[in-house]
Formats: sequence, structure tokens, C-alpha cells
Amino acid sequence: MLRSPRLNQNHKEILESPLSLLTVDVLVSTYNEAAYIGRCLEHVIAQDYPGLLTIWLIDGGSTDQTVTIAQEIAHRDGRIRVLSTGERLNLPEALNIGLEHSSADVVAKIDAHGYPEQSFIRLAVEALREDPTLACAGGRPVQEGETAFGQALGLARASRVGVGGSEYGGTAVRQYVATVQCGVYRRAALEDVGRFDPAMNFGEDDELNWRLNESGYRILLDTQIRFHYVTRPTWHAAYRQYRNYGRARVMVVRKHARYLRPYHLVPAVFVAALFGLAMSAIFLPRAAYVLAASGALYLAVLALESVRLARRQLKLVPLITAAFIALHFGYGVGMIVGVVGARLDGLARRLRSRVIEITPQ
Repeated sequence: MLRSPRLNQNHKEILESPLSLLTVDVLVSTYNEAAYIGRCLEHVIAQDYPGLLTIWLIDGGSTDQTVTIAQEIAHRDGRIRVLSTGERLNLPEALNIGLEHSSADVVAKIDAHGYPEQSFIRLAVEALREDPTLACAGGRPVQEGETAFGQALGLARASRVGVGGSEYGGTAVRQYVATVQCGVYRRAALEDVGRFDPAMNFGEDDELNWRLNESGYRILLDTQIRFHYVTRPTWHAAYRQYRNYGRARVMVVRKHARYLRPYHLVPAVFVAALFGLAMSAIFLPRAAYVLAASGALYLAVLALESVRLARRQLKLVPLITAAFIALHFGYGVGMIVGVVGARLDGLARRLRSRVIEITPQ
């Protein structure tokens, strides 16, 4: 449950300012995004927002042509500032560097792997002005695939079968939510709760937005605020992405235990159960039957949902089914690895502490 909203003077000044006077800083973090950064920046500079807009591109050590492409576009549009030292940075570290350089009233986080529609920032700022309890406004990503598997993955990511209780699979047009991807934030709220956590290699949105909610602010999802996201092109890339998400979810829960929801655990429990059945089947024939029945039922559910999502594009059915498997097993394995890693880290710390205690001074 959200706490009572807290408004400081910065919030009040923002709410009382005419829309055209609000300044907006757009933060774009990049790492080897040469294939996408040009389209992303072109859509950012084409925003129909009437106020002052500055784009900060913070590169995390790209080894491709990302920085060169960005600098070429920056030469044509003076609103773009490229920050690049060659140092390897993760996403939250890069975003925090952008925050240090910027000073606008509103901060928009844009994913270089996608692009915003022309009204993205204007609609988000209007939402922030209309509701003084909001710290962040954003939309449900429009999933786009550049390969056949990428198209199938986009459909799977928009399904409850694929993402459970996540807002990716929601249908509401406008509602308060726990988190959004590529949010547009009040700077005052960000400074109030602290910036992005640099320890979060993935899931930095979820962790920050949880702190905002816990501090009494609200986060709005409005599907009119449209951002396009390019899905991973292959099964392995999707599996790796969701394995990282699973590990990140464990990190968030370790910091904020109340963040955990039952649906977060379903993939990990399912993967662990299948593994347990597979090991038991070596010695217990009955376990093999249970494993086969469970697998058959799982695949049947996925196939039925895949047919529904594919509609008349039947060639996508096996790809959507494969995408579901990548999401479920990637996320489940990631959570298991995250939990095991956390346990091992804790054990190592206790052993080090014990060694220090018994070592003669």
C-alpha cells in the first residue's frame, strides 16, 4: 500500500509552472548500440514537447560505432551532449553520470535499444503536472521484432502466460503501477529517494521505482505514452536477457524484502521442480512419468496460448512457444543462480569473519 504523498517545494514549483517553461533532460545510456542509436536519437530530437529539451548520451565503453554516430547527430543538433571516456560503465552508473551533468526539472530515461513516439515526453510531463503525487510517468512498451523469433518474443512478452503479473502483460489503459520501463521522472523525487543504484546491473528501474513507491510517490502507466522496444532477435539472447532479469530480481528482494510477490517465484519453483523430478527419475520410474506428464501439460498450455497470439500466422506458433520457454527458464534459472550466489556470498563473508576472529593479532 502506498504511503501518503510527500511534496517538497521543488514539486510545487514544477506543478505551478507553465508546461512550456519546464526543462527536460533526456538520458540515453549506450553500450554497443550502433544499430539502434541513430533511430533513437532522431526520434528524441523530433519530440513535440514545447519546452527546453537537452539530450545527454552517456556511453558505457562501446567498442563499435555508437559514439561516432551519436557525435555526428550531435553536430547537427546542439541539444545533444555526448559523454564518453571509454570507461566500461553499467546502465545505472551511466545514468547517474548523466544526472550529475544535467539539472532540468524533469528527467526522461530513454532506452537506446528502442525509440519514443513524438508525443512521448509531452504526454508524460502533462501527466506529472496533473497529478502532484506522481514521481514518474511512462507507458507499456510497444514490442517490435526484427526477426521472426523477435516478433514471436514480442507477442510472448505481452502475454500473461509469458510474464505473469508483470505490467508487460497487462491490459489497463491508465493505472498506478509498481514500475514502468523508460520512465519520465521529477528530478525532485529522484533526489529525494536517491539516484539509481550502481550495484544493479539489471533491474535498476524496478529498484528505484520501489523506493519511490515506498516514499509515498506514485508511478503512472498510461498507454498513450508510447515507447517502442526492439526485442532480442534469437532464443539464446532472450534466454540470457531473462536470466539476467531473474538474478536482478533476487538483488532487489535482498534490498527490499517486501518487494517480493508470489508470481516472482513461479518460474524458479517450476525449473527447480523439473530438475528435481529429472534427478528422481534416475532412481524412481514413477518420477519419470510425473516429469513427462508435467512437461506435456506445460507444452500444451504454451501451444494453446501461442495459437491464440499468432492468430492466423501459424508459422509463428512454434517460435512463440520457444519464446515462452526462453522467458520462463531464463528467469527461473537466473533467480536460482541469484539465490545460490547470495547464499555463497553470505557463507564466504562468515568464513572471512571467522578467520579474522581466530587469527592472532
